[in-house]
Amino acid sequence: MDCGEEVSLLRARLSKVRGVRELHFDAMQGRMEVEYAQEMVTPAEIEAAVESVGMKCEPWAQPKETRREWQDVRLWISGVALAAGMAYEVAVTGEVIETLFVHGHTGGGHEHGLPGVAVALFSAAIIAGAAGAWKKAWASLHLFRPDMNLLVVLSIAGAASLGEWVEAATLAFLFSLAGKLESASLRYARDSVAKLLAVAPAEAAVVHGDHEHRVMVESVAVGSRVRVRAGERIPCDGEVAQGRSLVNQAFVTGESVAVEKSEGDEVFAGTLNESGTLEIRTTRASKDTTVARMLRMIEESRHRKAPSEQMVERFARRYTPAVLAVAGAVALLPPLAMGHSWQLWAYRAMLVLLISCPCALVISTPVSVVAALASAAREGVLIKGGAYLEEAARLHALALDRQGLLTMGKPEAARRIALDQEAARQLGAWENWRIEQGEGYSLTPLRAVESGLQGKAAEAVETLAREGYTVSIAEQGGRKELVGLCDSPRPDAAAVLKELRALGIEHVALLTGDPQPVAELAGRTAGVDEIRAELRPEEKATRIEALIGQHGSVAMAGDCSADARALAAASLGISLGLAGPEIVRESADVVVMGNDFAKLLFLIRHARRTRAVIGQNIAVALGMKALFLACTLLGVASLWMAVAADMGATVAVTLNGLRLLRAVPHQTK
Repeated sequence: MDCGEEVSLLRARLSKVRGVRELHFDAMQGRMEVEYAQEMVTPAEIEAAVESVGMKCEPWAQPKETRREWQDVRLWISGVALAAGMAYEVAVTGEVIETLFVHGHTGGGHEHGLPGVAVALFSAAIIAGAAGAWKKAWASLHLFRPDMNLLVVLSIAGAASLGEWVEAATLAFLFSLAGKLESASLRYARDSVAKLLAVAPAEAAVVHGDHEHRVMVESVAVGSRVRVRAGERIPCDGEVAQGRSLVNQAFVTGESVAVEKSEGDEVFAGTLNESGTLEIRTTRASKDTTVARMLRMIEESRHRKAPSEQMVERFARRYTPAVLAVAGAVALLPPLAMGHSWQLWAYRAMLVLLISCPCALVISTPVSVVAALASAAREGVLIKGGAYLEEAARLHALALDRQGLLTMGKPEAARRIALDQEAARQLGAWENWRIEQGEGYSLTPLRAVESGLQGKAAEAVETLAREGYTVSIAEQGGRKELVGLCDSPRPDAAAVLKELRALGIEHVALLTGDPQPVAELAGRTAGVDEIRAELRPEEKATRIEALIGQHGSVAMAGDCSADARALAAASLGISLGLAGPEIVRESADVVVMGNDFAKLLFLIRHARRTRAVIGQNIAVALGMKALFLACTLLGVASLWMAVAADMGATVAVTLNGLRLLRAVPHQTK
């Protein structure tokens, strides 16, 4: 299954099978998923229905290299027979060049009958080249779903009936060659995506006492110790039990610089151990690793079609019948209205029929979207479908939480004020929240004790709060201090927002549950346009809806449970980090695996680049059709040129879409 037309044919046939409930197709992977009632239909009956339209299916396995020996044999037979027929005709009549480049323009045919040997050779080329089309053509006719197979069969039969044996044989050979190139280009696309995402090793070195043995990753139990040497990829999620090394986590977090890992640090499957030997205690089964979750998200994203993909499919469904009507008009109107040659305009009608193949148009979008999703994942940005990729290209406004986006998410004790000489009553219960800090310090947030402060202590609290600090009390051995906690601003936050505005983001809003002074400090430092503080989760969602009314497409970025409703309400929900709550990842449309605020720049640029490539592909596919239609009406086109043009357009849009496999990393200025 290499083409949208085959998807259409399969859908039409299987939807008539009693008991089949839902169908999902992935032409990029050559995969069909069937949901069916077991009491009404069997897998064998479904396979038989597939075979009735000239195709075969087998139970799905992970994408693997497949060789189509019979397709290759047919192509060779067709090509050799065509070449032999041409050589024989040149030797006997000398007319083949004239046939291809003169009569093909006018539908004139041969003045003298072809020798029987030449006809036999051209017939062999036709039978071998179009062998895969006959059954599909009949099925498409039977199901009232005209496709390229039917059009090619009709054109071959028409050309042969007009005496254009060379044209008919050339058409059959090029049709077979086109199928080969299309399947090869899609197979290349599949392999490229698979290689891009195949990072986790298949085996792991499990340590038992003083020896180790290699086992498949799927059989490694949680809690096992796994040894990873320098230069090897880590096979499982876990924590370092022994050793120290630099680990390149680019695939999981998008960080380009290797991170030092030592005992107790978390590591992820698929990341690269660059220097020392590590022993890792596994914490997740292979099916639950970070990489496995990423790949599942990418897999699920293929079912969420982009608006442009849905538009193209709707257009293609109407396009072929419309061109069939045009072909009928081309064949009938000039002879009837102006007395022109029936043979000439019948030939040109066949050219119009061939133009109606929408394969290049249909494949142009999914190839681009899948390549873009895969390369984004490689950069640490998981996008849950083409629809969200296109939404990222349309953004006009951005709302975000403070912690982890505008700030580092790691509060520091920036101000300390001794309370030894200041009056303070009963401090209240410490049980609400306590953190052991450094040399025996106990730290509690001020909300648990602020009612007990007075005098200079109360004034100090007001001053710290006004300056944007979160105030706590620290105690050690009876000594008490006021501590002003400050979440350090991200050093690149202001620069990222400046570049976002240069990309067309016209409004940036800070929506946070923090106190107003804390929000003001973070917002002013980063340079946001709007600051809304002390918001409850439902108030964030309400504000998002208002921003959508004002600016159209609005993204919300956050990483805590309080942001889940706002993420769901936004045009595009963005979660930073896989370590956040599950509800945040589920609510988000995009997950940035590393806590990297600058990845928002990559997301928007990558989405717009993808939109541009899709636009280029659609323009090439439709432009080629329009150009060839004009050439046909002017009498400067032939059947073999029609197939060559269609083949060229399909290969061109596929290769152009595959350019998106190479993502352009973000570079903050």
